[in-house]
Amino acid sequence: LDLRAYVALDDWTPSGTQSFISKRGNTTEISYWFSMPNTGALRFTWSTDGTTSTSVSSTVNPTISDGQPLWVRVTFDVDNGAGGNDVKFYTSTDGSSWTQLGSTVTTAGTTSIYNSTTIVVLGSSGVGATLATGKFYRAQVRNGIDGTVVFDANMANVSLTATSFTESSSNAATVTINGFRAYPQDAANLGTAGSLL
Repeated sequence: LDLRAYVALDDWTPSGTQSFISKRGNTTEISYWFSMPNTGALRFTWSTDGTTSTSVSSTVNPTISDGQPLWVRVTFDVDNGAGGNDVKFYTSTDGSSWTQLGSTVTTAGTTSIYNSTTIVVLGSSGVGATLATGKFYRAQVRNGIDGTVVFDANMANVSLTATSFTESSSNAATVTINGFRAYPQDAANLGTAGSLL
């Protein structure tokens, strides 16, 4: 799995968890969740059965000023070939050249990601949960590390009055906007309740 988001959080050392991309119900139907807890690290959570989850965090926090945009990324190798699974976190200023953030986080044992029926949500841990505070410019989900783009929501090209748009992967999924808008030329500004997708 390869998750990428271009965001400008109001606070990059938040007092509460800020969500980037999730595919999870509140307590069941959990697949994965890419977020930033109040430690200021990046965090990746996944479930093998939809209910019980495992979380790992980056060993280093991103260095970025509040309100400034940054690409954040997590890759998840469920079988690293050495009897374990690997999570790697990255940052980028352009979405093309990536710098690994801290060390690879390796957990013993191969694993899997539960194939839940819940929708992908941006800026929240799930439908109806608290929204991240900041601007979301783009989010991508790739099938495999550096794999095929299966979801690509580019909010920079969405009009201020739009309530939905079609993301640009071959899946052409409908993205429903349930957050507040900031600037028509660049971003969706998320509020404090609801969900973006």
